[in-house]
Amino acid sequence: MIVAASGNNRRSFLIGMGASAISGVLTAASMPNFDLSFLGWIALVPLLLAIEALPKASPTTLAIPFGLIWSIAVHNWYPNMFGQVLGCFLIFAVGSWYAMLIGLGIRLQRRMSGAFRLLALPVLWTAFEFVKYIAPVVENWWFVLLAKSQWRFPPALQILSVTGFPGLTFLVMLSNVALVFLLLRAWRDHKLDRSSAAALMIVISVVVWGAVKIPKPPQETFSIAATVDLANQDLEIQKLSHLPAGKEGYYTDTPEMSQAIFDVNAELTRKVVDTKGAFVVWPENEFADADDPRFIGQLGALAKELGAYIVADVVWRAPTGMHDTALMVGPEGKEMGRRAKINTTDGEERNGFVPGPRDFPVFDTPHGKVGIGVCWDRHRLWITRELARAGAKIVLMPVDDDFNHSRWFPAFHASDSVFRAVENRVAFGLGSTSGVSLVVDPYGRVMAESGINEREAIIGKTFTVSGRTLYTRVGDWFGWLMVVGVVAMVGTVVFGKLRDTN
Repeated sequence: MIVAASGNNRRSFLIGMGASAISGVLTAASMPNFDLSFLGWIALVPLLLAIEALPKASPTTLAIPFGLIWSIAVHNWYPNMFGQVLGCFLIFAVGSWYAMLIGLGIRLQRRMSGAFRLLALPVLWTAFEFVKYIAPVVENWWFVLLAKSQWRFPPALQILSVTGFPGLTFLVMLSNVALVFLLLRAWRDHKLDRSSAAALMIVISVVVWGAVKIPKPPQETFSIAATVDLANQDLEIQKLSHLPAGKEGYYTDTPEMSQAIFDVNAELTRKVVDTKGAFVVWPENEFADADDPRFIGQLGALAKELGAYIVADVVWRAPTGMHDTALMVGPEGKEMGRRAKINTTDGEERNGFVPGPRDFPVFDTPHGKVGIGVCWDRHRLWITRELARAGAKIVLMPVDDDFNHSRWFPAFHASDSVFRAVENRVAFGLGSTSGVSLVVDPYGRVMAESGINEREAIIGKTFTVSGRTLYTRVGDWFGWLMVVGVVAMVGTVVFGKLRDTN
């Protein structure tokens, strides 16, 4: 009898681990690069059902297959950035982190009562996801969010204009937990769990509201074009540099290299821009010195020829240091302004670049005020928000997402642009060295998109909207509310234990 029971327990545990693995596969399939967004709302159900069916098993242990499979699928670009050994270690470390969060959420859930049991895991997960995204040091490398499962589903994205990404993460996790509670109550008691049903109705209502909120594009639109120049992968261009191999790609150091990069982008631009007043965004390749009349003059001449606004990436040797800088020239062929990259990477800083000042100039155009930035600037929540607060309705950024020709990372960084566009109701345009170059409207619809590791130019039509979103005005209120919620729940549990002890 004991042996039979032990065998049954082992079999149940293995089934539970299999259910966890299924959740890992479903969650991965919902994320950027795979983009089966609808799976995000149900992906965790197998894992959470297994945890409920095996109350004596460690929820963290049961969640390990989920965490590892998800992490392998969505962080497989870590070795491109950190090297094979550290990259692989980080993949498994982050997978274990996901499993630990599930375990902590379930333990908190089991100590709560009433409707708070339903909220425990969504609140805890959202709070930790928000904190890791803004925490010093690690903030630059957290690109995977549960909310990003919806980056191609605009109806769900509209909540970002109110809460920022934490609101969408909360809804996705709440949907999964509520479904599990509904199924368990129906199976055990043959009754409807009203709290779970109400939670699901809230989720559905938010998505329906988002669908209704999105307008048809107005008649008055304008064009944004962007290039993918593959300068980092073009061996003929790279051979023109005198820099050591480790520094190539951080800036262009010879006139011949500058000219080659200009010529590639100019040719690509001429292929797509046939409308006066269009915006054009070139990639982040520091193609010339910001004050070199030879190349900035050529840039101005091209803008005048096409009647376009062109944003290119240059090196600005300013009194404050060497800056990776977005520079904008107008249809008259003159520079309209520049803004240094604020969110520089460790690699850039090792090669002499310093963060730019926290200034947020915007530039008047017939289509609306334009804010500019560079690459990693779109990853920080507050930089696009500050541009929007300064009046920007259009945000244009050169980008470099090459990282040793990675095909997996660019989509995760591209999703940042979609999120920033909806959060602040700005039109977004970005050109990338290797892709993804994007044109995004203020409601998160992708109007034009490049491939990855393909030299090409894209162009799409978008528009601007008036007013500021709640998120632009208030900022990360919902994320901090989730942090307060976790503290309150944990405090309630601790206080209850102390009261029972006394």
